[in-house]
Amino acid sequence: MLDSSVDAYWALDASGRVLEWNKAAFQMFGWTREEAIGRLLTELVVTPDQQEWVSRDIQSYAEAGLSPVVGQVSAHQLRHRDGTEMPVEALVSAVGSGPELTFHVFVRDMTALSAARVAQYGSEATFEAVFANAPIGIAVVGLNGSFQKVNQALCDITGYQEHELTELTFQDITHPDDLDTDVSEAARLLHGEISSYQMDKRYYAKDGHLIWVHLAGSIVRDAAGHPMHFIAHIEDISARKRDEELLRRQATRDRLTGVFNRARFEEELARYEALARRHGYEDEAAIFVIDVDGLKQVNDEGGHAVGDQYLKAIARTISRRLRLTDIFARIGGDEFAVLLPHTSTGQAQKLAQTLNQIVKANTTGSVCIGIAMIAPGQTRHALQRADGAMYQAKQQGRGRVAGPL
Repeated sequence: MLDSSVDAYWALDASGRVLEWNKAAFQMFGWTREEAIGRLLTELVVTPDQQEWVSRDIQSYAEAGLSPVVGQVSAHQLRHRDGTEMPVEALVSAVGSGPELTFHVFVRDMTALSAARVAQYGSEATFEAVFANAPIGIAVVGLNGSFQKVNQALCDITGYQEHELTELTFQDITHPDDLDTDVSEAARLLHGEISSYQMDKRYYAKDGHLIWVHLAGSIVRDAAGHPMHFIAHIEDISARKRDEELLRRQATRDRLTGVFNRARFEEELARYEALARRHGYEDEAAIFVIDVDGLKQVNDEGGHAVGDQYLKAIARTISRRLRLTDIFARIGGDEFAVLLPHTSTGQAQKLAQTLNQIVKANTTGSVCIGIAMIAPGQTRHALQRADGAMYQAKQQGRGRVAGPL
């Protein structure tokens, strides 16, 4: 689609190096895509007297999100490969931040237009061309939040038709937890406190599912400085968010059973202690260390695949009996641990016996459980004490409970 555009298009990274370069850019400036990619834009099309300014502007936006051209249609003099200069109009949008920052630039050669035609055609026609070809969502948003104009890319992201979106406001499709930040930043734009803002947020698609997007917002003012409307550049980042969530899950979850791993359990234990001290918890908490009986024998007789299923069944059975506020983790090959906030000694002992019974009733295995109690805000050595109680339970045989210690 970009190669069929009459407008030159290029994408730049945060340092101003070319990431993409369409056919019209080659025709307009004489550099092939292969020659342009990887080079600084200032080396290719920027006139010598403007190179320092352009480099400084890219750096300023990358570091602070400030730029007089991002989100605006602006006039420039650029140069062809042969050194000749031409008047152009450009629309620059920025998506992402830090090392993921990307500038998308659409450029229209204004050489062939007379001065009168430029005045008539000018920025509006350039903007229309960008709308038709932009690889990201773009919207003209009224000062009240209404979608006044949207491009096809935004329709594709949200699942709405153009006429449906223009009957809505951005508030209508924004997740409630993201709305306050978005409205607050738009108000700062309106009052001239900032020139642009960026945020990750969630939209509700037409079919109701949530979409993660990266939003870059700016404002357009008239010649007198009065605000006219907002410009929103919107990139679908749902896939990236899913990947990030998967990485977080892999870093904190046991891959076999899906419960938390030891590192996450220790983090939650420290978090509980900090909360207990800050809020002055007066009630106790309990910790269980749970050892799965006979795992080595299961592995020896049936193989590790059978042993894995054995562990998963026991973990699943225990999980179903715990509260949402309880923290359940696999802390070793055949050992699990549970943190039980706001739990008395009697409640802990009763739950341990219940877990023991339901594991026997619902799986082919059994467990030994050691209990340790935690005084308010004092988690030090609690896991070790529960581990000691678990070994006492194992000395009594399979399917036993010991403690609290």
